[in-house]
Amino acid sequence: AVESLKELHKAGFVHRDVKPDNFMIGNQQNTTGFIYLIDFGLCKKLHKENGVIVKPLQISNFRGTLRYASPNAHQRIELGRSDDLISLFYVLIELFIGNLPWSSVTNSDIVLQQKLIYREGVLIKQLPKEFQSFEDYIFSLDYTDEPDYELIVNLFRSVALNEGIDLSSPFDWENEINLQRQIVVQN
Repeated sequence: AVESLKELHKAGFVHRDVKPDNFMIGNQQNTTGFIYLIDFGLCKKLHKENGVIVKPLQISNFRGTLRYASPNAHQRIELGRSDDLISLFYVLIELFIGNLPWSSVTNSDIVLQQKLIYREGVLIKQLPKEFQSFEDYIFSLDYTDEPDYELIVNLFRSVALNEGIDLSSPFDWENEINLQRQIVVQN
């Protein structure tokens, strides 16, 4: 997922709607293990002057999905690369612990309050320590800062190593899919 965002950002775009529904996992034999980013309907090109990203001055409308949107989205501040990573942070927390405290809240202001209250490690205290480093890092980034994607990827590699997860192993369901493919080919 981080690599997908990195490639989009390298192309000069911000996704602005990072959520589980917008990631797909390759299901062909040559794409197993690949995570694809989809749905570019809210994407926006980053504004550059002389090759340098410049923060826009205007106030923006809310963009994204309430549950995963960064605090900047709630505050109507134009979204940058760090906001995509903050949304990914919320996605990963939900995947790890099952839900977010504001999942059932529909009022944007209350969701923002919840996100600010749960900031500073409260939300991730039951997760591997690398999540704290990830949170600290992405919330320290400014709109114009280029994220250090390698740092982020290495944090998650460290989580995998510490949890005994082999990142080169197929996903749980891939073995069965590959077995079904072999049966179809044989028939």
